Amino acid sequence: MNFRQFVVRNTLRNKHLYLAYFLSTLFSVMVFFTFSVMAFHPSLSGNLNDKVQTGMLGSAIIIYAFAFFFVMYSMGVFLQSRKKEFGLLMIQGMSPKQLRKMVFIENLVIGFFATILGSLVGIAFSQIILWISHVTLGIDFGFYFPMKALALTIVSFLILFFLISFFIQFRLPKLNVQELLKAGELGKGSFKVSPIKSILAILLIGIGYAVALLTLGMGVVVVFLPVVFIVILGTNFLFNQFSVFAIEKIKKRESVFWKKTNMVVFSDLAFRMKDNARSFFLVSVISTVAFAAIGTLYGLQAIILGAVGSAPYSYSATVDEENTIQQVDASLAKEKLTADKATFVYYNEDDYQIITETEYNKVAKLVGEETLQVKNEAIQLKSSVPFDVTQPQSTVKIKDKSYNVNDLVVTDALSICLPTFVVPDTQKGTQQEIQETYWVTKGEKEAQIRVGKELEKQGLYTVQSVEYMKDSIIKSYAPVLFVGIFIGIVFFVSAGSFLYFRLYSDMDSDIEKFKMIYKLGLSKKELKKMIYQQVGILFFTPIIVSFVHGAVALTAMYHMFNLRMQLAGWQVLVIFLLIQFIYYLVARIFYFRKVYKGVSA
Repeated sequence: MNFRQFVVRNTLRNKHLYLAYFLSTLFSVMVFFTFSVMAFHPSLSGNLNDKVQTGMLGSAIIIYAFAFFFVMYSMGVFLQSRKKEFGLLMIQGMSPKQLRKMVFIENLVIGFFATILGSLVGIAFSQIILWISHVTLGIDFGFYFPMKALALTIVSFLILFFLISFFIQFRLPKLNVQELLKAGELGKGSFKVSPIKSILAILLIGIGYAVALLTLGMGVVVVFLPVVFIVILGTNFLFNQFSVFAIEKIKKRESVFWKKTNMVVFSDLAFRMKDNARSFFLVSVISTVAFAAIGTLYGLQAIILGAVGSAPYSYSATVDEENTIQQVDASLAKEKLTADKATFVYYNEDDYQIITETEYNKVAKLVGEETLQVKNEAIQLKSSVPFDVTQPQSTVKIKDKSYNVNDLVVTDALSICLPTFVVPDTQKGTQQEIQETYWVTKGEKEAQIRVGKELEKQGLYTVQSVEYMKDSIIKSYAPVLFVGIFIGIVFFVSAGSFLYFRLYSDMDSDIEKFKMIYKLGLSKKELKKMIYQQVGILFFTPIIVSFVHGAVALTAMYHMFNLRMQLAGWQVLVIFLLIQFIYYLVARIFYFRKVYKGVSA
């Protein structure tokens, strides 16, 4: 048996040791392949404009770069957990050069099988994703064999694993044989915590939050980079310093530390937080990016659709030709849709609009809103759309006459783009007179969309159909939303994989610790409780931080439009939190089974 055969057989025989690393690399391959399937899909790539296609290419590069970083990080953690194994091999006569060569070949073997299997699993997974996108976003994808995506994935990841295999050799632990053999017995050592940095963590995050939440309008863009830098620095100190500082303070409180099994949980928790500080920091940043990306895209779509959906009409027409109304009526009759309609007149002045009492009340009655009565005064109208920033005015001047504005009425009877006032019937505008007709109809949504398409084919571009506009927005926005959601999910699931992989890298030390306690009479129920608490702290500490970061980031985004945090943003955050909770429930069960098997053996 030559050296290469020894390495390959050792890898295959100890596959349980390599499983976590193998699964993380397989996941990276599968994600990139799935995205490539979407990017090369004939029905998608042919219908996207140049900017969106450029965005797809950029997204693919981001995912590939992230895969490189993720696999490199996973491999680094994997090597650190194998110090004792390396020490045993060196006792048997393996030289440092052969050790590096072994790691190189191992990585190539794992990378090769992960690439092939990840691509095969990705074929099935990609079709499920495309089907889900069709059901949820209305993108009409058909099945096709992704030859381009398959070739690109295999070539790209074989190159990636070759490069990682080459560079990872130089990240082997720099220890002598004795230190390698005693890697699990050296203890955690000691560390120092800086109270100043601990306080600075809270201070920096607090300042970042305050600036982000208090800044309105386009000022959000100005403060974006400084706030991101401050919060990221504060988050680093939060995990690296403050978390350890807080745990040490808790341990000094006997009422908490000596309660039931808390002593075991908290005994080495500070060391765990210190060891996992980098992982927690990365998970928090990655998860926050996922929250913000998906929340922003989903929120913007909700805002746009909400603005369109707030229109009081099913169809509207600014009449330029006499036969426009007849054509709309004919199209509605063709689809057997009945509608109430009203034609009214308003005036566009230089920087505002006016409409008389009678003309406004025509529309109000049509859409079921209260009519207005004005005397020798004016009433200002304000849209119910959240981002309407109409400022109340005390007077309005028309021709040479001024009217006091005695009321501000919120209404959806008119689409309000400029300050709009209802004035007495005796008053006429001085500028452009506009005649508009509204149709309000109830009927099948698809039928209303077909009417909108038909009117567009007839060249009636002055006619607007609410359902057709909403359908067009959803279909044009769906590919971009899908890309954003996909990348966000990749980041979030990768963050969970970081935690999962880190958890299993400490399993051997956990088994040894709990085995000693178990011999002293620890029950299975108590062991389960401690492991569940330990896994819960590991999973939820960075996620809760990223949840708060994400909420602040989304609130700041909505402040650009002078809005409060919208329901869409909270929905995204809660869904991700729910996914992480399910992830935790599954992980803790599997982890407990493996630890208990090792403890009771």
